[in-house]
Amino acid sequence: MKANTIWLLGEYLVDDGFGSKEFYNDAMELIRSEAIERDIQFDGYFRMKWEIEAENVMSFDSEYFEDVQRRDLYVFLSGLVNQDIYEFLEYIWPSIFDEDISENNLHREIYKLKEKGVTF
Repeated sequence: MKANTIWLLGEYLVDDGFGSKEFYNDAMELIRSEAIERDIQFDGYFRMKWEIEAENVMSFDSEYFEDVQRRDLYVFLSGLVNQDIYEFLEYIWPSIFDEDISENNLHREIYKLKEKGVTF
């Protein structure tokens, strides 16, 4: 599974190039799906709220799950608690942020998102 994800991320890089918005969005969606598959949750996001939505239609609108800032917060937090997710981020980080990843960088991005009011 992990090798397949790394391969897909590499294919995105080849196809879309370094630093492209399309690459970033596709890569973050792929990493989010990996975090969901690993059942990583923060304040019930993602799986618990998705299940609530399935049982109670209209509890959360589609914008809730499609919010890219919420997605990024989820992925960055997941990178702090799961080594595989961190390694996926490690693979794409330099092409997006023009620096190597570190826990400090993740904390910085998490702080920025929370300062904007992004929550689960």
